[in-house]
Amino acid sequence: MTSTSRSRVVVVGAGFAGLSCARALADSPDIEVTLVDRHPYQLFAPLLYQVATGGLPEDDIAYPVRAALPGVSFLRGDVARIQPEKNSLRMADGTDVSYDHLVIATGSVGTTFGIPGVEQYALQMKNIHEARAIKQRLFGTYEEVQESRLPRESLRVVVVGGGPTGVEVAGAVAELQRSLHREYPAIADYASITLVEAGPRLLSMFKEGSSNHAREELEKLGVEVKLNSAVDRMYESDLHLGTGEILPTGTVIWAAGVAAPEKLGDIGVTGPGRRLLVDEYLRMQGSANVWVIGDSAAFTENDAVLPMVAPVAMQMGRHVAKTITAVITDQPLPAFVYTDKGQMATIGRRRAVAETPQGISLHGTAAWLAWLGLHVGYLAGGRNRVSVIADWGWNYLAWGLGPRRAVIE
Repeated sequence: MTSTSRSRVVVVGAGFAGLSCARALADSPDIEVTLVDRHPYQLFAPLLYQVATGGLPEDDIAYPVRAALPGVSFLRGDVARIQPEKNSLRMADGTDVSYDHLVIATGSVGTTFGIPGVEQYALQMKNIHEARAIKQRLFGTYEEVQESRLPRESLRVVVVGGGPTGVEVAGAVAELQRSLHREYPAIADYASITLVEAGPRLLSMFKEGSSNHAREELEKLGVEVKLNSAVDRMYESDLHLGTGEILPTGTVIWAAGVAAPEKLGDIGVTGPGRRLLVDEYLRMQGSANVWVIGDSAAFTENDAVLPMVAPVAMQMGRHVAKTITAVITDQPLPAFVYTDKGQMATIGRRRAVAETPQGISLHGTAAWLAWLGLHVGYLAGGRNRVSVIADWGWNYLAWGLGPRRAVIE
């Protein structure tokens, strides 16, 4: 490499994985980094459910990409096609972006498993727009029922999926319904929340004790939990389960699963959840210069594919930055090894479960405080951290003492 030549690294996706990779490469004198995303902000997806239930404003969980990475070129746009044979991307506007190394960090999308009616009638929660739609449906339904424009059964909410997202959404909706009794005393008692899970327990990746604790805490909040209840089909005003039970509902929030974008199958071999298969260096199988990280990558460790969670994505992003640097400087490539830092899920105010790699399980307030601290630490930008702490101070510590945020349609 000459002193005037710099390797062009293009990172597609400004989520946890892509941002971590681009940030780690930004200061390298041998590398020119371009980050591509359709949105000019990084979305803190783990807190989307709090936007959906009115707990946080949208801008608290979004941070401008250009501000986050001042040393990185940012290109806003949609990638129409990845062209590995040409070492380029074809953008939706017809322009081509060339690269020496490509990092695919396109994240994941919701999947409905082809169940009839779900895509048409259920609300998913993978981006700001979908979270906003849930918030408007939840609060708007109260107004419509109050004015007798919708039946009272419309206040019944069903959450499908008993993983961390489903548990967190169900707990937040339950607390929201409790808080709205003061504003809608005539109709609030008709509201209900049901959590539906196809498997035998909630939080299947947690220990059984944590799963049972989560269920008990949800039931204390008034959530009806239905286990071993796969969804068979859905209509506009009811959900049909494989058990034969029919659940009348006005809102179904779908948190039952995610998968990588379908178009990834056009460029490589995919595994579980449409994720691209990678080697021990996180390089796409069959490629020398295409790297895959985050939810897009199917990396197997200890006979299991790593989960689609932020800690995995961030570690992958930083590792690929080191690996690309090693390629450029003719150094040995380091194999990726994931460091498990534990897992946690919040259920509501002062309700959470957390588990460490050392086998320690935390429940209740201790786990909730750990969850708060971790999420504040992961947020990008001091302003966002201060704002979220202020909102949480009101929502959690002074809950019920004053008015909520208004919902603007």
